[in-house]
Amino acid sequence: MKVLWVSSRIYDEVDEKQSGVWQKALAEKLVGHEDLILGNISYQDGINEVTYSVYKNIHQWGIPRKGKVKNGMPPEKVCRWFREIVKKFNPDIIHVWGSENPFKLLPFRYNMPGKKVLAIQGVLSSIENTILMGLSLKDVFSTIGLREILTKSSLWSIRRSFCNESKVEKKIIKSAEYIITQSEWTESQIKIINAKVPYYRTIRILRDPFLECKDWLSFDHKKNVVYTASWGYSLKGLHVLIKAMAIVKSDFPDVELRIAGTIGRRDMLGDGYLRFILKKVKDLGLDNNIVWLGGISAEDIVKNLQEASVFAHASFVESYSVAVAEAMSVGTPSVVTFAGAIPEMADNNIEALFFTIGDYKRCAHLITKLLIDKKLSAEISENAVKRSRERGRGGEVVASQVEIYNQILNRYP
Repeated sequence: MKVLWVSSRIYDEVDEKQSGVWQKALAEKLVGHEDLILGNISYQDGINEVTYSVYKNIHQWGIPRKGKVKNGMPPEKVCRWFREIVKKFNPDIIHVWGSENPFKLLPFRYNMPGKKVLAIQGVLSSIENTILMGLSLKDVFSTIGLREILTKSSLWSIRRSFCNESKVEKKIIKSAEYIITQSEWTESQIKIINAKVPYYRTIRILRDPFLECKDWLSFDHKKNVVYTASWGYSLKGLHVLIKAMAIVKSDFPDVELRIAGTIGRRDMLGDGYLRFILKKVKDLGLDNNIVWLGGISAEDIVKNLQEASVFAHASFVESYSVAVAEAMSVGTPSVVTFAGAIPEMADNNIEALFFTIGDYKRCAHLITKLLIDKKLSAEISENAVKRSRERGRGGEVVASQVEIYNQILNRYP
């Protein structure tokens, strides 16, 4: 069968230096399946004409990013390029990654070949409601600087953008012929929009370094290290974790919080939320306790998870957290929120310790608990690794994805 992905990037040899990525890993394994030919369409910056390339047997087309999206549709020139590629590849299935897909409604419009499948990644309407959580009005104002004024990218602007995008999201969900989710929580959020189409469930694959590494219990953890990938949008809750760490420091003055993720410039033209975090770090006396790791490879993420005493994730919403799945695969004892689908990934007090979203005092208490109680940490670690293996992390995910494609093709011969 021929499956055409509509995704957010063109895949190449360059390592993905961040947590939570999985599409490239899935694509690389899918092309090894003898019954499947995989194509991929995405926008590609810095080009003026459509490009074609092959990466590990993945046929890829890059489309120049031209003009603005109006009413959920890109400019006609982009639509024409897209239709020509689809006609040339002639897919059995068009698999659209995410309701936030850069091509918006285009894959679901026109009389194009292939059954139209939507894989939900994040639920935009839920993101809209969490952008400002845990932040006071004063906090939000403090994130506004020259960059936010010039680029209209304040947290309020971002929230308004997600509000507008969620309206398009509803149209996309209504237009899909089949929908794939990674959690029951996600399904509960979107079934009220479209309950008539067939739904399928899978999980997100982990990259090989997380599947092949030594587990957390194989290492000494004499240094008090907390690792997190809760960086980026404010909805990831780093401001909650920073306040929690100020409490943890009162018991462990030398505690180190390692934060993974690219942060960019730190001056007045840098991201406003980052400037807010940096000021919060200074005000709470945490300057010597924070280590900004930047964008790091999968191997380095594994290394930091192995060295950390605790993995902490303070997110306000998750449709399925690959960052949590990565920590559980390594076995790093985790402190996480009751957010979205995370409770489907681990049981409280068994494979992870949970706290209510925004409750930084409880977060601090649980981190401290794991730093003190080595027996509890070992139990959580062992249980997390076991749960991760039972869930399936590599070949099982690929087999599940292929089976979904087969079921879709066989549903209406």
